[in-house]
Amino acid sequence: MREKDLLQIWNGQRSQRINSQLGPTILLAVILILVATGKLNYKSPLDIKAFAIGLVTAGGVFSVTAMLASIRDSRALTRAMREASDISQLGLSVVKNSGNLFFTGFLYIALSLFNLTVLAIYLFKK
Repeated sequence: MREKDLLQIWNGQRSQRINSQLGPTILLAVILILVATGKLNYKSPLDIKAFAIGLVTAGGVFSVTAMLASIRDSRALTRAMREASDISQLGLSVVKNSGNLFFTGFLYIALSLFNLTVLAIYLFKK
């Protein structure tokens, strides 16, 4: 493949990573608003708390899955780009920074687990 084609795919993957975070971000914002206004707290009925935890968990699972798939595909793309002939400075930069994708995925998983843990602790404290 030509570098131009690979860069177009790279940009598509980058957009996919960004778009996969919109839903969970909105969901977390709504949960934060409910918590901040006192409408969702440790006194809330168990079914509401379980529903909130389930929503955050489901959003996190789908978001993490999409993120990891996009990272896997992007890493494969950067391997292909290394083999392209006459690679530009932009292509070299993409290849050079592809190692950051692993860190991004790890950090995203860690922060997703953190968000879920903090919410659970808050909702089920005595």
